[in-house]
Amino acid sequence: MLIFFSQEADSLAAQYKDSFAVQQLSDFAAWERNRIVPAAFVIAGSDKQYFSSIAGKIRRDSEVFASLCFSTELITSPDNALLDGLLPPAVDLQKAIDTTNDLLKSLKGKENYLTHQGRLIKYLWLRPHLVLQPQHEWNNPRFYRYPLLEALSLDQADSFEWLRNLTNAKILEAVSLVDRQRECMYCRSSHLRFIDICPNCSAIDIKLQPSLHCFTCGCVDAQDKFLQSGSLVCPKCHTHLRHIGSDYDRPLENYHCQACHQSFMEGDVQVRCAMCEKEMNPNDLILNEVHAWRLSDKGRTIAFRGEVFDLSSGFDQLDFISRELFIHDLNWMMVMTRRYPAVKFSLFGIYFANLPELVEVFNHTRLLQMLESFAQRLRNLLRTPDLSTRTSENMLWLLLPNTDEYGLTGFQKRMEKSMDQLLEESDYKLNFRFISMHSQKLPQKESAELLLARLVGELL
Repeated sequence: MLIFFSQEADSLAAQYKDSFAVQQLSDFAAWERNRIVPAAFVIAGSDKQYFSSIAGKIRRDSEVFASLCFSTELITSPDNALLDGLLPPAVDLQKAIDTTNDLLKSLKGKENYLTHQGRLIKYLWLRPHLVLQPQHEWNNPRFYRYPLLEALSLDQADSFEWLRNLTNAKILEAVSLVDRQRECMYCRSSHLRFIDICPNCSAIDIKLQPSLHCFTCGCVDAQDKFLQSGSLVCPKCHTHLRHIGSDYDRPLENYHCQACHQSFMEGDVQVRCAMCEKEMNPNDLILNEVHAWRLSDKGRTIAFRGEVFDLSSGFDQLDFISRELFIHDLNWMMVMTRRYPAVKFSLFGIYFANLPELVEVFNHTRLLQMLESFAQRLRNLLRTPDLSTRTSENMLWLLLPNTDEYGLTGFQKRMEKSMDQLLEESDYKLNFRFISMHSQKLPQKESAELLLARLVGELL
């Protein structure tokens, strides 16, 4: 069934009656009386207010929030983000409905979709290629908004704060950077004013005023005061100034404060928020990057399995540092070794080839226990200065300072022995591979990023 929302009799609905059962309603309240869930909603007409009201109510409804919804006309409005586009021909519409139904059948854990996060995951799961685009609105305090996030959170969550939580939980991933802006440190508004002020008294009444400097008496004053009968005469010592560079020059302090009469080269800049009216230094502004987003692999896993299983939790006790920090430290060690050959280190990689497959086949709890056991064994082998990171769910890296070729060989033997004991205690056939390199064999022209990429290529 299709439900057409229209403020007037619409002949468009009749074109789809051969392929679908069609019901035409005037407002959302009329649908709420019977709450028949259709294959798709259609909003007819060009009234922006009517369109936004119906689309918003559909996306905020706890039952039909993820339903297909089309419009009959292209309306320029940020709320277009709540739609699935213009109404396609009947044949294409049926294909879209069939695709959505197939995805709906594979959706697990339906009780999870009562929460804000659950609704978002379901909505994006049913639209695999959808990218959440920020909508620019000049009158919005932050210049940008995400209408879909506002609707699915029932307007109870700040979109940008929710996005931060979703990215920290790895539910969403950035597709592209749309804009970069600075915001008020107090209210996060992007409506800011930048005002030049006097660096001495902070007054705003400053003027660009060319000055002259008399070499004879040292007088520095406004250029106008040196003009007498068409020639330059010092107002203090009355010397005629003929040659710039020998009689006088122009000081760099071309600004003059009308309040404290201080002269200066350039004023300080003060930021005033147009929303909360508070003042701050430009360096205090908060940098906000505005991205387009899509559902991540973890988000799709939650939708498909109906639960969250993060392999990284099995390695928690290893105290991983970020990939970026690991690469920074590895680069530093490489520079040190090339400059001072006596400084030695080793790099050790551990690749679990079949870990993603085991997640699909075996009980999550038991697999997690095995990973925790491995992490404990590895933790016992590492020293305090050793660093570790995870560049993917099944790729671990260890940076071992002050470890030469002999020390690396011994470490690998201990690792192999530990893994053999782990496999004897476990029912799982964990396929693991090691790769290592010591600083004595470090290539001369290779960065840490390229080194890791090359070693991963040798593993695969």
